[in-house]
Amino acid sequence: MSRSGIVAAVNTKRGMVAIKTGDDGYTVIELLSDIELELGDQIAWAVDYGLGSEIYKNVSKGVSQEVYVQNHGVGESDIRQQLL
Repeated sequence: MSRSGIVAAVNTKRGMVAIKTGDDGYTVIELLSDIELELGDQIAWAVDYGLGSEIYKNVSKGVSQEVYVQNHGVGESDIRQQLL
């Protein structure tokens, strides 16, 4: 199976991104390169709840990149803390 979501928050200083999923809150990732993600970009990934190093695809821009997955199922009230 695969999952997808929309970029909802970005901490550019730390390279942290929150992706809003349709089913269980947010997935938080850390960017491992200088590829930019923008608010509203659609993101998809193959390993549903995989953590650590994974490949995520920016469907909006047609590029894939390796990211470090920090967490899944994060509630909206916890996003700010997760992106610090």
